[in-house]
Amino acid sequence: MKKNVAALLVSLIGCAGSVWAQAPDITRMDVVERSVPDGPVAIVDGVAIDGKEFLQDYRRHLHNVMNMVGDSDVNDEFRVRAGLTILGDTIRTEILFKEAQRRNIEVPEAEVQAEYTKKMDYFSKMLEKEGSASPSEAQILEKAGQTREEALESLRRQLLVAKVSEKIAKDENVEVTTQEAKAYYDENPQLFQVPGRMHLNQMLAVPMPGAAKADESAWKTAEQKMEKARARVLAGEQFAAVARDMSEAPDASKGGDMGMIAASALPPFFVEIASKMKPGDLSGVFRSEYGVHLIRLVETEAAENVPFEEAREKIKLVLSRAETEEAVLKFCEPIISDVERTKVFIQLERTLASLGTNGKDDSKSEK
Repeated sequence: MKKNVAALLVSLIGCAGSVWAQAPDITRMDVVERSVPDGPVAIVDGVAIDGKEFLQDYRRHLHNVMNMVGDSDVNDEFRVRAGLTILGDTIRTEILFKEAQRRNIEVPEAEVQAEYTKKMDYFSKMLEKEGSASPSEAQILEKAGQTREEALESLRRQLLVAKVSEKIAKDENVEVTTQEAKAYYDENPQLFQVPGRMHLNQMLAVPMPGAAKADESAWKTAEQKMEKARARVLAGEQFAAVARDMSEAPDASKGGDMGMIAASALPPFFVEIASKMKPGDLSGVFRSEYGVHLIRLVETEAAENVPFEEAREKIKLVLSRAETEEAVLKFCEPIISDVERTKVFIQLERTLASLGTNGKDDSKSEK
């Protein structure tokens, strides 16, 4: 959680500074860094996009993704695609920022300050949940690697881009009707269900020295342990008492009681097996990547549909954002495609092709 909060601080307050610019595993130049030329990576309508700024955004993006997925081992293809994404976003942002200036769109200082206060309050609460004692504004900014002025300027730019995007969408008559929202609701019923819930008891035996390194003999030993536990329950012993005695799961001290949990939050293998059981049933012994399991289904609650009336405004918002993004892409494309207006000096698509993939990224084609 702490890593995720740090990543959010960087991405939501603004662009990263030197503190958070580097992902922890980048100790040498990777495939994207080697592609960055001296000087700008692109020029958009005469405005240069500095290579150092591009690298900061790229490293920040990589840092965020690795924190979210919990994996620092990402391959070259992933890195190049990440670089293409950041390049495309950066170019489009520059186009939109210049369009906002052309249209004389401004963001009142009070609006910038309000957004800044909102961000500070949000991250203060997040850090407090981690155990920090009421972090100060200076401490939050330090984690983001920014000064107050840099954070405010970044927010001002973000708000300007958002405002001009809304103007472009309005020019394209982007509007989501109730009928369109209802059609989306009807076509995607699985998206509008409150997940069913299951109340399970569990026991776990972990093969030695651990599930990842155990040999078949260790797995069989763990299975024998759970078979003995199952036999004790079938013989009339309380599941909770057997779990306290034999389970190696974190909830063993609570008798293996997992409580009522949404099916979507349970391990898929639990859901698959429990869905074939009736309340009170005891499963057979089964393996997973974590060890050998035994579960008992206590009770279930069926999934419920969210009424369209409750989902309508959220659906409209999601569809509107998607259509706005499409309108913005359509607006930017002629500028991106014009070799006189947009020049790119970083050869990422060529690098991607050399890695043996034919995949294309629509964010920006190199010139």
